[in-house]
Amino acid sequence: MAGVTPTIAVMTISLRSSMLALAMVGGVVLPAAAQTAPQSGPATWTAIQQLQADLQSDRQALVAENMPLTESEARAFWPVYKAYASELGKAGDRKASIISAYAANFSSMNDVKAGAFMKDYLTMEDERLKTRKKYADEATKVVGAQKAARWMQIETKLDAIINMGIASEIPLVPLKK
Repeated sequence: MAGVTPTIAVMTISLRSSMLALAMVGGVVLPAAAQTAPQSGPATWTAIQQLQADLQSDRQALVAENMPLTESEARAFWPVYKAYASELGKAGDRKASIISAYAANFSSMNDVKAGAFMKDYLTMEDERLKTRKKYADEATKVVGAQKAARWMQIETKLDAIINMGIASEIPLVPLKK
């Protein structure tokens, strides 16, 4: 698209967020290539919660730096954003819980546990998508479709970076012979 250039803020915050995600996941699980049992426990849960708080702060800063809002739009948009972040945070807590439980059950993984993890993860992703759709509609009402779409692009790009980091650090489900 002609005339569109990424901002330094987007790259800086995205890089910092992906590093935080990688650091957090590095403490939760080992690299997939190692295929050894990941770590879990209270310290891991605390690290996950701290990461989520840091990422939320980064997300809001990224949105603020990349959403040219008038004063009127800002007054209408930020309450929608905060409600979205709160609701999406619940899905983030669920994702962290699933990862933590996966780590705790890695060594004893079987078909029943693997099936339950897969079902839980897909249900959580479905809930995240429903939340995005709900708040994309709300944002469209207060800032218009272009700015709402831009906001969803920012959120989607951040999620892609974070999910790539997490996925690269979580060992594949072990296949028992």
